[in-house]
Amino acid sequence: MIGRDDARLRDCDGLGRKLAEAARISSTVLLAKRAARDVTLKQDGSPVCSADLAADHAAKDALARLCPGFPVISEETADSVAPGEVFILLDPLDGTREFLAGGDSYCVAIAVVCDGRPIAGAIAAPAIGRLWFAGQHAYVQDFAADGTVLGEARRAAVRALPSDGPVALVSRFHGDGRSDGIAASMCCHKGIPVSSAVKFGMIASGEADLHVRCGQTMEWDIAAGDAILSAAGGVVLTLDGALPHYGVSERQFRNPPFVAASSEALARRAIAGDTGC
Repeated sequence: MIGRDDARLRDCDGLGRKLAEAARISSTVLLAKRAARDVTLKQDGSPVCSADLAADHAAKDALARLCPGFPVISEETADSVAPGEVFILLDPLDGTREFLAGGDSYCVAIAVVCDGRPIAGAIAAPAIGRLWFAGQHAYVQDFAADGTVLGEARRAAVRALPSDGPVALVSRFHGDGRSDGIAASMCCHKGIPVSSAVKFGMIASGEADLHVRCGQTMEWDIAAGDAILSAAGGVVLTLDGALPHYGVSERQFRNPPFVAASSEALARRAIAGDTGC
């Protein structure tokens, strides 16, 4: 069992790069399985297909090599591993509905969690060739369909709020009235539909400003994005104004409603605009 005194935790940027490699490797499996249509429904009603399972296997193999000894809690095997002081959260295919619909904003998301908070994360979106990763600092990098990186990683940072107001990203398949109401209260532009944790990466690299989600999400959906956005100068807060806590098996790893924003001030403005309806 990995403890908080493990020497590898002192180099969070190094951890982020290892997670990035694992995410990039496993994301190429998703491209190779793009034609997968063998869909079944899990107990919670969410879809799963052979691409999820193949990417899960590839990610775990890569993590066993790159981060040996770290327990991995994956969306596909969450009941088989208990969270400790330090563990990995893995979503091998975040945005399954987007993937099955032939869209591009699906991804692999991986985070290292220590004492309930993500300290490193990576998001690989193979269809758009974008890789975001972070430890102490946040980075964005391009990569090819075969997983080859293209050019050097660039520092990622949130942008200053546009003069005409924040740009919100909305879930393409999981919209809800409460989230839409908060975004409307911020006088945002019409929300841009994007699936998966790619939304966190876009805010982290200065392409948007806000995402609110009041519908059900799981810890592996947002932990990597939390790590990346926080390192880029943004923040993720629950709608009661607290930082999200990860590894809460008592709630079956479900998240409370949250807001992801380019600044704490913007996040708290969004929270203040929540009517709860």
